[in-house]
Amino acid sequence: MSVTKSHSLSIGVVGLPNVGKSTIFNSLTKLAVPAENFPFCTIDKNVGVVEIPDSRLSRLSKFFQAEKIVPSSMTFVDIAGLVKGASQGEGLGNQFLSHIRETDVIMYVLRAFESSNIVHVYDRINPIEDFEIVQSELIFKDIESIEKRMHAVEKIKRSGDEKGIKEYELLSKILKKLNEGIPVIEMGLTDEENILIYDLFLLTNKRRLFILNYKEGIERGKVENWKKELEEKTKDIVVIVDVKFVGEMAEMTEDQIQEYLEMLDIKPGLVEDIIQAAYQTLNLITFYTGSKKECNAWCIQSGASAKEAAGVIHTDLEHGFITADVVNVDEMIDSGGWVEAKERGLVKNVGKEYIVKDGDYMIVLSNK
Repeated sequence: MSVTKSHSLSIGVVGLPNVGKSTIFNSLTKLAVPAENFPFCTIDKNVGVVEIPDSRLSRLSKFFQAEKIVPSSMTFVDIAGLVKGASQGEGLGNQFLSHIRETDVIMYVLRAFESSNIVHVYDRINPIEDFEIVQSELIFKDIESIEKRMHAVEKIKRSGDEKGIKEYELLSKILKKLNEGIPVIEMGLTDEENILIYDLFLLTNKRRLFILNYKEGIERGKVENWKKELEEKTKDIVVIVDVKFVGEMAEMTEDQIQEYLEMLDIKPGLVEDIIQAAYQTLNLITFYTGSKKECNAWCIQSGASAKEAAGVIHTDLEHGFITADVVNVDEMIDSGGWVEAKERGLVKNVGKEYIVKDGDYMIVLSNK
């Protein structure tokens, strides 16, 4: 499945009440959203934009002494806690499910800690069961979307329309598997089939990322076992994060953070680890453009061509693409600049089929 190529990608944060969703959202975005200890405290759609930490962009902007720096970014959407029956209107989750329809990734925050001070909505700690509850609600919502579309397509199918027949058959196949509890992302749909259902924005057809919210001092082996079980069950990335500590880090200096980390036997998951996991989930790379006027970091899916990369910068550049000069951004800076890198034979002139590499610095020639 392709991902919208732009400076900003979006992640929907879901989970049961009181698992640390709003805390992690606060930590990532440093926005002041409520995180009190009671179910359904998130009653508004909360959206925050995080700049992607990028040492190569920092280095490039210093090299050019750029007037403007434009990093890639990631948008996080915090959704109210889901409970059993959310798809039928239980709790507050149902009214917010629509907010994650157009996100690129769904990030499940799962509670892997015990606390007498923070209530669990089902009075037990089992992140695997929590995941299954949340995913079931997303499946129920997808069933609703599929049934509505089938009703609309049925008349077209009856008329003998070939496309209508094909779509109806696909919807029937998806509905059958959803009713068996299988999310769309695990159905192995072809690119053609995904195109047919694209505008349904099915919730279980999105890439997934899992955060196990763990507290230092809790039995680590149990959390590692949950991590392994989730990875085997979903084949997705699972990150163990002490969400409370990540929240506290937002108020700490770099020296204080480093001092604390040195005291620990195991390095905890950090904000950067969450962002990196999101990049891996979407199979993204970063390429660069820059000058004294402006330096940019652009995220794009791995495997994209030079022509597609040009379109990320501006659609006109893609339509009028002629050729591009590329060089690794670090190699260019180490050489002393573009001219020096060219003299050393590091700059390549490439055509539209060239596959962009992570860290490429690019200059596009276009007739538009």
